[in-house]
Amino acid sequence: MTATTPMDAVTADPGTPWRNRTGRVIALIPAHNEADWIERVVANLLAQTCPPDRVVVISDNSTDATVPLAHRAGAEVWESAGNTDRKAGALNQALARLLPHLADDDFIFVQDSDTMPVPRWLEVARTWADKHEFARDGRVIDRRGNRTRIVVGTSALFLVSTLRAVISARQQGTLPGPRTGDVYSTASITEDYELTLALKTLGFETLSPHECEAVTDVMPTVRELWRQRLRWQRGAFTDLRTYGLNRVTAWYYAAQAMWCFGMLTVLLIATQIALVVGVTGHFSPSPVWIGTLPLFLAHRILTVRRAGAKGMLLAATLIPETAYDFFRYAIYLTCAWRAVARRETAW
Repeated sequence: MTATTPMDAVTADPGTPWRNRTGRVIALIPAHNEADWIERVVANLLAQTCPPDRVVVISDNSTDATVPLAHRAGAEVWESAGNTDRKAGALNQALARLLPHLADDDFIFVQDSDTMPVPRWLEVARTWADKHEFARDGRVIDRRGNRTRIVVGTSALFLVSTLRAVISARQQGTLPGPRTGDVYSTASITEDYELTLALKTLGFETLSPHECEAVTDVMPTVRELWRQRLRWQRGAFTDLRTYGLNRVTAWYYAAQAMWCFGMLTVLLIATQIALVVGVTGHFSPSPVWIGTLPLFLAHRILTVRRAGAKGMLLAATLIPETAYDFFRYAIYLTCAWRAVARRETAW
């Protein structure tokens, strides 16, 4: 398997209607009790400037009105059968049913059931994907030349031939983990992160054109946010351990190490300040600290400028983001402890 063509080799005309090209697009939306979102999500897909050829909602053990509402919105609805592997299992069941009937140049579009891509998402992605494997992370992305480090399942477009390559590699044992005929690893609690490592191990490039934006739901409570981020971090630890340190995973290992270094630095500084105040009753910052504060503030403010004036003003207060930083530190340390103690993290 070779890496995809460099991005500057793309020659497709963005103004050419995609239905004049080869390759159908099948949209898959795994959903579990998403009655509040599913109609809007399906309507958003059907209203794309280049809508998918089929929209399939995969209802996974839903007990609310997800199924009838998805039907009413105009989607096909499939219900998972005996699935105990959550999103990964539901997607694997749907892909096993679909892939035998699709051509290599067809596409599978996977999106979360609480996410709404911008109207030109599929049009732009389809144009780029004429020459590339394309992926979009709708939450946090790394756009080094439109590349993304992680394929997160909020919205992602894959060539069928790519998914078949993943299945073949799993069956042959080319990829670490159980030998299965699935696209998504059910052994991972972060199936999208694991799929990223699988794709990159097989030589695929993941891209994220800046025109492809998406709005996604957020966790409504601190407890739910804690559980979600705990799962993401522990899943990253586990998947990296499964794949081991190699040329593909080196960047991810380095990123984890740098984040850990930054966390420990902040915690040591905070501990030092607490000890000084506790012993002397006061704290007098050095001129070096005072001199670097404007740079720190500028970084905090400028990195959220896309959030507008309110977001930049909030960042300037430092308190909310600092509190969230310590929230993330607690997650990281909890995951590290559970990994050492070999305690499981629930989905």
